[in-house]
Amino acid sequence: TPSAKFIVNGKVKASDSNEVIENISVIMQGDTTKTDNEGKYQVVDNYGFPDDQVYDIKFQDIDGAINGDYQNLDTIVEFKNPQFINGDGNWYSGEASKELDIELHKKK
Repeated sequence: TPSAKFIVNGKVKASDSNEVIENISVIMQGDTTKTDNEGKYQVVDNYGFPDDQVYDIKFQDIDGAINGDYQNLDTIVEFKNPQFINGDGNWYSGEASKELDIELHKKK
């Protein structure tokens, strides 16, 4: 079956202070990660079909008030006419990536 890897990475910051937020849960398809101490994250779909793709991505503040208390955010990332690199010339088309930086708002 033809396949490709789709990678989304970026940084999560606070909308009011522009400071990075760590320990935000980031969920895409079957992959879940947390932002690191620089607010960076990366989620991957290792087995996507090598064509246009749309992914739902959820950003969730799971540690409560420890790093501030932020609203969750659901968004989408679209890969249209993705350009793949590092394919094997056979069934694996390679990988495509997008950068998505997010700002979260504090809960009121």
